[in-house]
Amino acid sequence: IIFDMDGTLVDSFSFFLGALNQLAKKHKFKSVGLHEVEYYQHLSPKEIMKEMNVPKWKLPWIAKDFIRLMKERDQEVYMFEGMRDQLIELHNRGYTLAIITSNSTENCHNLLGAELCGLFAHIDGGSSIFGKAKRIKRVLNILNLSKDQVIYVGDQTTDGEAAHRAGIDFAAVGWGYTSAEKLKTIQPKVVLKDLATMKEFF
Repeated sequence: IIFDMDGTLVDSFSFFLGALNQLAKKHKFKSVGLHEVEYYQHLSPKEIMKEMNVPKWKLPWIAKDFIRLMKERDQEVYMFEGMRDQLIELHNRGYTLAIITSNSTENCHNLLGAELCGLFAHIDGGSSIFGKAKRIKRVLNILNLSKDQVIYVGDQTTDGEAAHRAGIDFAAVGWGYTSAEKLKTIQPKVVLKDLATMKEFF
């Protein structure tokens, strides 16, 4: 099971929104008000970029600043309730676990801690949100796994698109940055509405 991190394992949305509006001034794109959050949760990352006037060439610089801010303010980010026990249970049941995230590997270690990070066979950080398909294929090679053995669990349409391009199944989580209704449009194998649904599926 390959997991995305932000919005899937950890609840970073409040941090994300604050940092987004802080960086909007620096990088000259549109900020987001609390009244607009629900609207944006029904959009894909590409649609959000268009709405906020963010050109694709700026993404690496914005992402770098997000990663830096999270490193400085990681106390504002928490694991979703029950996720820690679920990861331990999956590991104990024999699942090979991995992470592919656009966040940094360092932030993963800081947020999850040494004990939880030890459950993962591989943590792949620093991916572009539009470049995860290559990362998935790389992790399959590193862990010597076939496509039909693997599922990617994430909360954005780009996660699902990357899984499809890499030829593996996708499980969409309904508690992250994107609404379950939007995630259904990319035809995931399953929509995990809550942690109880995840336990039933795995």
